[in-house]
Amino acid sequence: MQKLYLDTRKLDASCRASYGLSEEIMMENAAMALENAVRNPYPISGERRQPQKILILCGSGNNGADGYTLSRKLRFDYDVSIIQFFLPKTHLCKIQAERAEKCGVRFVKREDLSFYDLRFADIIVDCVFGIGFHGELDEKTQGTMGDMNASECFKIACDIPSGLREDGTVSEGAFIADLTVTMGALKTCLYSDMAKDYVGTIKVGDLGVNRRLYENSNNSNLLKGMLLEESDLLLPHRNVFNVNKGSFGHVAIASGEKQGAAAIAGSAALRFGAGLVTLVHKYSTKKGLDMFPELMVSNEIPEKTSAIAFGMGLGVPKGKADYIQPYFDYILAHANIKCVVDADACYAPGLKSFLEKKEKGVVLTPHPKEFQTIIKNCDLGDFTLEDCIVNKLDFVESFCRKFPKKTLILKGANPIIAHFDGYKYKMFINPFGNPCLAKAGSGDVLSGMVAALLAQGRKPVDAAITASLAHALASRKIKCDFSMTPYDLMMALQEL
Repeated sequence: MQKLYLDTRKLDASCRASYGLSEEIMMENAAMALENAVRNPYPISGERRQPQKILILCGSGNNGADGYTLSRKLRFDYDVSIIQFFLPKTHLCKIQAERAEKCGVRFVKREDLSFYDLRFADIIVDCVFGIGFHGELDEKTQGTMGDMNASECFKIACDIPSGLREDGTVSEGAFIADLTVTMGALKTCLYSDMAKDYVGTIKVGDLGVNRRLYENSNNSNLLKGMLLEESDLLLPHRNVFNVNKGSFGHVAIASGEKQGAAAIAGSAALRFGAGLVTLVHKYSTKKGLDMFPELMVSNEIPEKTSAIAFGMGLGVPKGKADYIQPYFDYILAHANIKCVVDADACYAPGLKSFLEKKEKGVVLTPHPKEFQTIIKNCDLGDFTLEDCIVNKLDFVESFCRKFPKKTLILKGANPIIAHFDGYKYKMFINPFGNPCLAKAGSGDVLSGMVAALLAQGRKPVDAAITASLAHALASRKIKCDFSMTPYDLMMALQEL
């Protein structure tokens, strides 16, 4: 796992104070990190060759100063041009611009940018705005950035792409990077759902000290969360031989109006290690469920159930009994049973009362629209869907603190897993989300996987992390980004 920070400017200041570094030394190291990114071979037009023509976009602040510093490091090895979006204003930006000019770097005002410059550029480096950007890019900047984004060359962003705000929202006309070299440590804004189409690959550039020293330079609680890595995936491999199917738990999947959702979740639970899986049709017809011979079918929750997943396709038909409340009641009456709350169960009026009474062993797996309803029904406020997406880190933390020992997986381009144990709040971001998962049934697979791990004895947070990682990484094994089915996704689990 890697540490995530909302803003690293306080870390910059404490790093200078703790290790005797100057702002100028840190700037030279930032430029060196960018230089390494430029000098490393990368694919151009299907071939691997060294770039020749470099355009560096510079703003008026210290992000622009990084660009001026980079330009003199590349001078003579490449055809380097500085595109001045704004004239230097900060002290260091003025100094670095003067140094670059003395080294003979070509300066071009953005209004004088030629078709030749864009047509034959190999790399564009964005050093216009940094982490402090807010508001909107002006119309002129949007137009120029649009020209840059339309170029087929390789694009590098310094720290964050210009137009990306601290809260992870994106201005119209923001720079679209193939690679973002973020300075010092990782920022949460780089991993918002909206940022995913703008940041490209993300690498951390050191600022004069080892990254661990940089992150440890401040004792304040600046850490916002953790970024998950592939190495955090702990698959449910079986290392003990004297076992039977009962050793790996019994998952019950609630079946309702849309029975296919329950069947998908049940198949996923079985494929992710559960010893037994039963589809419970207590409040629905059994018709069609016998098409899945590997899954048991019952009109009652089995006596030795270890975990229950409910809500997917369950429904609450008008004029009929509530399909969801009986599951809340059953789980509350059987304290040892863990559960996954998904889909229709996220809209249930009785959810708030259930979460208040169920002490532990609950994982919720909503998508943003379902999470919006959860927030409202749990008396955390009545917000728009856009509010819930933009401010999701705050809302996730508020929810977890209100309902301690419950684990939340908020689905999205970069899923969030969060948990408050009553003493410490923990938040994890899964950066491996794949667009092929934007299809009906993908969420049912995830719910089944979480339930399988809960049934096998995993703690809810560990189950959520492993299931979310496996779900995303398995999707990356599928070559076609639009043809994946839930069963393709389950089969891909075998390749992890």
